[in-house]
Order: sequence, then C-alpha cells, then structure tokens
Amino acid sequence: MTHINGNTKTVKGKHLSRDERIFIQTLINEGYSNRQIAGKLGRAPQTINNEIKRGMYIQKSR
Repeated sequence: MTHINGNTKTVKGKHLSRDERIFIQTLINEGYSNRQIAGKLGRAPQTINNEIKRGMYIQKSR
C-alpha cells in the first residue's frame, strides 16, 4: 500500500529489505538525520527511528 503525504510518496505496511537496512546504516554513518533517511527511502521517519532503536539494520546486514 502506498500513502501520499504532500508530495512525498511513502510505502506503508512493508518490511524493510536487507538493502534498505544497509542503506540506513551507511547514511547514519555519514551523519544523515532520520528524516533525511526516511525521505531518501520513501519511508516514514518513525520507521527509520524504530529500526535504529532495535538495532536491526546492523543485525540483518551481518
């Protein structure tokens, strides 16, 4: 399901892929904010925040 918020298209109800988790980790290491990462992935900022809190982006990429 896709949700359009203003002019941003976000994906809803879909798990993050391994590639997205690696991308999140890379952008965090480069100093991007959760909102910037969310914008690049087309995801909600809360999704990125939850992923970082869980530490899943590190675990899944190993």
